Amino acid sequence: APESAKSSIRNLVNYLTQGAKNDLQKVRAFFRWIASNVTYNWKYIDVRLTAEEVLNRGEGVCKDYCRLFSEMCRFASIRVKTLQGFAKGHDYRPGHQFHPGEDVTHAWNAIFIFGAWRLIDTTWGTGYTDHTGKFQKKLNEHFFLTDPEALIWTHFPHDELENDYCRWQLLDKPITLEHFNALPKVTPFFFQYNLKIRSRPQNPMKCKVQTEIKLGAHEPMRYKFKMYPADELENSSLNNYVFCQLKEDRLVGSFVISPPIEGRYYFKIYAKPEKDMNDDTTLHSVIIFLVECERARKYIQPYPLNEVPWGPTQSFFNFNMKLINQSGPLIVTWGGRRKVTLEMSTSMLITPQMFDADGMELDLKSVLIREDHDNRITFTILPFRVGLYKLMIFGMPKPKQKGKWRLPLIASFLIDCKLTKQNNEDDLPSPTGRSTGKKSF
Repeated sequence: APESAKSSIRNLVNYLTQGAKNDLQKVRAFFRWIASNVTYNWKYIDVRLTAEEVLNRGEGVCKDYCRLFSEMCRFASIRVKTLQGFAKGHDYRPGHQFHPGEDVTHAWNAIFIFGAWRLIDTTWGTGYTDHTGKFQKKLNEHFFLTDPEALIWTHFPHDELENDYCRWQLLDKPITLEHFNALPKVTPFFFQYNLKIRSRPQNPMKCKVQTEIKLGAHEPMRYKFKMYPADELENSSLNNYVFCQLKEDRLVGSFVISPPIEGRYYFKIYAKPEKDMNDDTTLHSVIIFLVECERARKYIQPYPLNEVPWGPTQSFFNFNMKLINQSGPLIVTWGGRRKVTLEMSTSMLITPQMFDADGMELDLKSVLIREDHDNRITFTILPFRVGLYKLMIFGMPKPKQKGKWRLPLIASFLIDCKLTKQNNEDDLPSPTGRSTGKKSF
């Protein structure tokens, strides 16, 4: 907008709406202008600014964004209301319970367009405050006319001075503050990817020994995660106490968490649709849970680390492959040989690798026998020591030209060797140096 348009809110509104065909286009112009021209600044938290002052200074906090946006709507004859309540922002720590009178409130707006009230958060649409307290400008479309079913995960309207304030949730069945407090922290990507929590939400999620978190999607997703003690900065130190796989036609991500000791842990999930993984392999944070382990299993053995969900990968299905005698990513052996057979629709380059629980690669001669027969490959697993192992299979259709090819991962299996038939087993240390916990008959 030219400087003359910024001389007053009325002039600015006239300038921004001159080509608008309806109220939606006007509101859109206001949202985008504020996102580009107003910066969040904590110093105004206890300062009362008029809408004109916010315009002139080009900065403020959430109440100031709302005041400027409301004034712009009024000049455009659009009904608007400023809402207040509790919000799970960038600095919200899962497990925190909001209490009236104790927590700082946030402000956002409701506008009336096309015969209905809609929700909008111009502050969060502009950017976010990072962990250092610095404001990072970043347009976020999620907070423009957000679906009430989505906004309720982060915004809870609360005003003790106004009756029936819960109606501003704009939900058929408003939720309670207790329910809001029980919801885990989600990011806009959770809704962009159409994810749903398939397990009962709790905050914290209490568990004894282990718990399963399930996320449902409309398409196969790639998942990664981080698990770490709640009193530490974000890290992935405990990732090998989580078993992740895809279930139900690969539309449900299952995360079985078995914390090593009692305590509180953060569990953060990253995701991206498999179909989008070719362009950019960066996954986005979608949800974070607080897990409270009331009792842990003794002598728990960590899983081998796996960078992707266990089982067949997207490439496996892209190459039209089938698993013949194995369902699921877990192979349990009580000392006997176990076979895994792959069926292929075309001739393929296939190469396996095996690792112990510490990530040490094993010499395949002593642990794996391979047989190729027509369009099938059978791997026979020879148990040689009690413990957990990772079998990774890489492959691709045989290329027409010779050369060095990087084979994609097509499947990973967890081998749980409960018992071996070797007589000298007691002389062998277990892979993790812990007691093997073997059963005797």
